[in-house]
Amino acid sequence: MSKLLTWRDEWSLHIDVLDKDHRALIERLSDICVRFCPEASAGRSGDAMALLDALSQLGDEMRQHLQREEEFMRAFDYEGVGEHQSEHALLLAEFTALLREWRAEGLHVFDESIQCILSDWLLAHILGADREFADVYFRLCGKDVSNDQEPRALRQLQSSYRSGLRSTLAK
Repeated sequence: MSKLLTWRDEWSLHIDVLDKDHRALIERLSDICVRFCPEASAGRSGDAMALLDALSQLGDEMRQHLQREEEFMRAFDYEGVGEHQSEHALLLAEFTALLREWRAEGLHVFDESIQCILSDWLLAHILGADREFADVYFRLCGKDVSNDQEPRALRQLQSSYRSGLRSTLAK
């Protein structure tokens, strides 16, 4: 059974333009899940080209979002923009490697394991590195919206995601 990823308010960075993008990415991922999950009709779930095209479009939307995010960071002279850009490059490289692997396999069903990989891929960044720069942004604006325990837990999510992805790609 598919597990649809839906936006949760606690994931918000409280930066409207970026939260809007994040919600749209999560909605796109959920749409792919609905259209290509094992429970979908045989005609839809079995169309490898349509699934891979939908995943490629998700990657393109992510790339555009990451560019907007970097522009936002440069607009407030975020000191960590270089490191964050490196994180973005790694995210896109991970996605490209996954997409290449799925093309080679002839992926035609967006099953639960792949859903989890992409959900974790997206959330690890939003809840990890993005949350860190949002905290810096709000401190510069004179607001402190961070929770001391939250960043540690989010960094663990990011770390566990990366470990899981490395083992998936190594197979």
